[in-house]
Parts: sequence; C-alpha cells; structure tokens
Amino acid sequence: MVLSGTLYFGTGEVWDESKMKAYPAGTFYTEPAGAPHFVWAKDGDVILQVTAMGPTGSKPVARSP
Repeated sequence: MVLSGTLYFGTGEVWDESKMKAYPAGTFYTEPAGAPHFVWAKDGDVILQVTAMGPTGSKPVARSP
C-alpha cells in the first residue's frame, strides 16, 4: 500500500518509463510473482507498507536507452 507520495510501477525486462502507472497515496497494488518489474519515486519521497510471502528477491533490470 502506498502510504504517502506517488509510486510509479511498471513491468517488463527493461526499464521503460512509458509502461509505468502512477499509484498515489492510499492505493493498493500487487507485484506479479516471478515477473520482472520496476518502480520509481519520480515525484519525491514515497512511503510503502509491504506485506509479502517469501521467498522474495531482487534483480536489477536494464534501463532503456
């Protein structure tokens, strides 16, 4: 859940700003299991409340040129 700020979230193998959707404060969102995704605090600070079931992990994705 986005507690404050606006979180930008997108899916794909490569960072692509055009695929990002804005999630303002008060929004719930899910991250698809096993799917590459990326997030951005484009407009400033973002505070999230994260609840997850493991195992979890992170791998960086390449930025688009």
